[in-house]
Amino acid sequence: MPINTLARRIPLLLAVAAPFLACWLCIDTYVLPAHVEPHVLRLNGTWKLQEGDGVGWADPAYDDSGWGEIRFPGGYSAQGYRANRAWARKRFELSPLLRDKPLLLMMGGMRTSRVTLFVNGHEVGRTDESVRGLKGEVDGLEAWKVDGRELRPGSNVVALRFEWTLPESGGVMDARMLLGAQEQLTPYYLRASDTRRFLQNGALALFVFLLVLLGMFMSREADPSRRALQRSTFFVVASAALYLATRTVALLPLRQSSPMTFTMLSLTVVGIVWAMLEFSQHYCLGHITRGGKVHRAVCGVVAGAFLTVYALGPLAGSIVLYRLFALYIFGSALYVTVLTAATLLRRKRGSDLVFAAAVFCMLGAGVVDLLTDLYVLQAPRLFSLAVSNLGLCAGMLLIADFIQLSYVNETLSARLTRTNAELAVALSRAEDAARLKSALLAERLASVGTLASGVAHEINNPMAYVTANLAFLATELPKLARSAEGDGVASSELAELGQVAAESLEGARRVNQIVKELRLFARGGGGDERLDAVDVRAVARRSLNLALHELKPRARIIQELEEVPRVLGSESQLGQLCLNLLLNAGQAMTEDPGRNELILRTRRREDGWVLLEVADTGCGIPPEDQRRLFDPFFTTKPTGEGMGMGLSICHGIVKRLGGEIQVESAVGKGSVFRVVLPPHAA
Repeated sequence: MPINTLARRIPLLLAVAAPFLACWLCIDTYVLPAHVEPHVLRLNGTWKLQEGDGVGWADPAYDDSGWGEIRFPGGYSAQGYRANRAWARKRFELSPLLRDKPLLLMMGGMRTSRVTLFVNGHEVGRTDESVRGLKGEVDGLEAWKVDGRELRPGSNVVALRFEWTLPESGGVMDARMLLGAQEQLTPYYLRASDTRRFLQNGALALFVFLLVLLGMFMSREADPSRRALQRSTFFVVASAALYLATRTVALLPLRQSSPMTFTMLSLTVVGIVWAMLEFSQHYCLGHITRGGKVHRAVCGVVAGAFLTVYALGPLAGSIVLYRLFALYIFGSALYVTVLTAATLLRRKRGSDLVFAAAVFCMLGAGVVDLLTDLYVLQAPRLFSLAVSNLGLCAGMLLIADFIQLSYVNETLSARLTRTNAELAVALSRAEDAARLKSALLAERLASVGTLASGVAHEINNPMAYVTANLAFLATELPKLARSAEGDGVASSELAELGQVAAESLEGARRVNQIVKELRLFARGGGGDERLDAVDVRAVARRSLNLALHELKPRARIIQELEEVPRVLGSESQLGQLCLNLLLNAGQAMTEDPGRNELILRTRRREDGWVLLEVADTGCGIPPEDQRRLFDPFFTTKPTGEGMGMGLSICHGIVKRLGGEIQVESAVGKGSVFRVVLPPHAA
């Protein structure tokens, strides 16, 4: 099974199984095994109670007609009693199976300050109830040895001396008020104690481990939203751990009824409520709402109020404040439940099921605790377990999410490595193909240059005769026309022939100029790379003459050729650069010289560098293509109309000359190619 699947499923299984495991362990400490029942006498039910100090007794034959009644399990103050000291006693008859045997007297869930136990007037044991885990339920199970020979075959009396320092104590004992054979009850008592140690110490160890892991995860880099979720998760786990630690005897050996202990427990509850709602909003919504910020303020005010009441006293004020805050806790739990249900319906992810299971367990445990406090039920108190489970689930969610992200990162890294290897192979092949195309192009350009040079040479020789003859005709025909002035017709025809000869001579001279410029351009293909001081303005004129036949049908040509310093370069290469830019500009425009303009400009920049600009009013270049203009073989022309090497060659020429080439373009408006070259230091 892939690790990312396990990362989603294991926390889900743990979150669902944890409450059931906790319930099984707690119920196992509440329910006696069937084989123990015949050896146990249950003492719960109706007891006689007298408020005040009173006196003890030495004989079970007592008069209890003036005493009131109280039922255990049940609460002292809930049944109308208010004194902070009281006696409670109950008659019982010993079963024949328990006579003359070592016995064990067990009482559980005594949320009082001090209790002293008597059997037939003999003190059996006492407790001043240190802080107990799991709300004083599992840990609150106490046991004392009783000598069976001190009990009588008939009526016997068990008495309890209560003393509360915590005002208005809400409860006294639960249903585990047992007197039975020591041999049968001892394993049950040890199992309950082991359960307490397992739930407290084991959970604390797990919380510490989770806190260490979460601290490591928080040290890693993450985006802001995940950092907020990490912090809220850390505080949920830390507050749940502090809550459990505060209720553990080993870490806080103080009386549960002391003001300091009550204040510490109250502050941990405030921390849990604060962290629970913050984590819920970060997890479900991805941010803290305005209500969440108000919640922070409320929890801060309540925490400050608890500390103030503790400093000023009395303890009754803390109890009243806690009861008021309990209503807020209930409202917060309902809000978190609704928020979780809405998230579950909206997203239905595996991790949402984990969180929903933990929240619903916490809400159910809270309702069970409330009904138990109202004496509607007599059930194990599982709210503390549910809170611990919520903290553990929150930590596991973040850890599972981190594991899943790590797996995804490893997978993506492996894919990226494989893709990089494939791209490297493809790039190598592309480079080989580019080198081959470049070599073919260079060979082709060299061949074209050689051919152009040869053709220019061959044309130049006959053109010399043509030019010379036309020059002779252009000189002689006007003379003949002047000598034949008497003959009007002949003179007119000779003059017309002279004009034709002059025009033909001008055309021949222009052909010679073009052939000359073609020879200069073709020299670049012949390997002549000698650098010299070059007049950029003259090169621009020659290049324009070569491209004139392509440009005239497309645009009105504007020349702004200012005098500029010479640059150090190759005349043929600069000619090729300028010609390529002119031809590209022409191809970017439709054949409409009345609407289009092409501007060829040379000027001197303020810092002395030379600018050569070719501007057109063509179709423009999209921004996404501008970044690739100078890449070899990149072209936007249809297949077969270009190789995509023109601008790449221009870029190479400019870089070799120590300059730079810039592009400004807007779609539908045109483009400007600007070549910047350093001046030649004479």
